[in-house]
Amino acid sequence: MKDKKGTESGPWIVGSIFIVAGVLWVLRNFGKVDLNLREWWPLILIGVGLITMVNHKNFLSFSGWLLISLGGIFLLTTNNIVGWNLIWRFWPAVLIVIGLSIVLGHKVPGGYKSTPGSGKIKGSGDNRISGLALFSGFERVVTARSFKGGRITALFGGAEIDLKNAELDPNGASLELTALFGGIDIKIPEKWNIELHSSAVFGGVGNKTVNEHREGDKGMTISATALFGGIEIKN
Repeated sequence: MKDKKGTESGPWIVGSIFIVAGVLWVLRNFGKVDLNLREWWPLILIGVGLITMVNHKNFLSFSGWLLISLGGIFLLTTNNIVGWNLIWRFWPAVLIVIGLSIVLGHKVPGGYKSTPGSGKIKGSGDNRISGLALFSGFERVVTARSFKGGRITALFGGAEIDLKNAELDPNGASLELTALFGGIDIKIPEKWNIELHSSAVFGGVGNKTVNEHREGDKGMTISATALFGGIEIKN
């Protein structure tokens, strides 16, 4: 669904999942299909992950791959392909994923690097931002003269980003926001041209800005994903 501020696919995703599940369940009750929903429900997570990638136009979307990975794990266990005792042996892989997210997400030319729980930094003039709130929280006040975007992830934590005193790069910017069991609040100037692409599963993405999306004009594209968390964009 597209409006003046961009696209929001959250309701479409959740609605489509319920429609497909309902149709399959009815067919199963009438014996038209042999389907055990208890074994195949993880396909919902995989489907949402794929839709998130398409919606964000980013094959390397952290939230998309996270949903696909969780769906794959549950699919293997519910179908008795592998047991939870084997899955738990690989739980340190979570640390590897988080580490890769930090390294790759913070490897941004001209941008500052933040660490989980690093508190508040005022007046950062870097053109790109990157931050991970892991079991903690942080705040950023950005005053860049040519802001180009970046990536913020809240994983069991919270992040507050203030861009009110920043200036947008003439070529536009791209910002990825992911809230997983956490929350992100971001403030942007009213004059910026904003295009929002959002996905929410058992969470919410709130757009309280007055910014207009003008086709053809350079602006900032925001890709927001909330999974058991919340993201709020405001002026």
